[in-house]
Amino acid sequence: MDKLVLFDIDKTLIVGSRFHYNALKKALTQVYGVENPKSLTNMQGMTDLKIICTTLQRENIPVTTIKFGLEECMTAMYENFKDALKISDLKVLKGVKPLLREMQENEIPMGLVTGNMEAIAWLKLDEVDLKQYFLFGGFGDRVLNRSGLVEKALEVSTKLLGPFDRKNVYLVGDTPRDIWGGRKADVNTLGVATGDFTEYELLDSGADYVLKDLTEKDKIFSIILNGKHD
Repeated sequence: MDKLVLFDIDKTLIVGSRFHYNALKKALTQVYGVENPKSLTNMQGMTDLKIICTTLQRENIPVTTIKFGLEECMTAMYENFKDALKISDLKVLKGVKPLLREMQENEIPMGLVTGNMEAIAWLKLDEVDLKQYFLFGGFGDRVLNRSGLVEKALEVSTKLLGPFDRKNVYLVGDTPRDIWGGRKADVNTLGVATGDFTEYELLDSGADYVLKDLTEKDKIFSIILNGKHD
């Protein structure tokens, strides 16, 4: 199969991980001593690294101090998230498992493009039994911007599976940042209105295709296999 599909995680595949951000804020206090850091607006689609750096810069933490503590901060964030996961629920969105299962059966390779740090991304997917469907990804603990995540995922996919023509690569996400990142990387973009943005907003952000959710399996396969849908 010469197609490749890349998926965002939060509000595209699963919901219920609000405590992820709480784990991040707690890590900022633990590592940098920042109490009650100011929340950013419009974080949807931002990478964990971008959120950490931007938040700390707004708290007037020097760049050198930020860089020095990043690894410790990511470790603390993961431990905080893992602890919170014991008492919190993640839920798979409607249509996701049937879609991923059929893609796997049709030997369509799937990867991740997520703002989550890698360890948390795999932990989330393992918790809801989705990890088995994904081979690789671009993750938010090493990359600041969304387009960099797409490029990283494509770089890894090339090493594992060989090169893909970008006209045969499809990025699925629920935010304008997902769409912008995909467009900048010159891949097809498929917006799903399962998060905080409407179909119109996703279309307005430049998505090539927009669907209400991933239950529209036949349309998704028509898009991926034929480049169109009814």
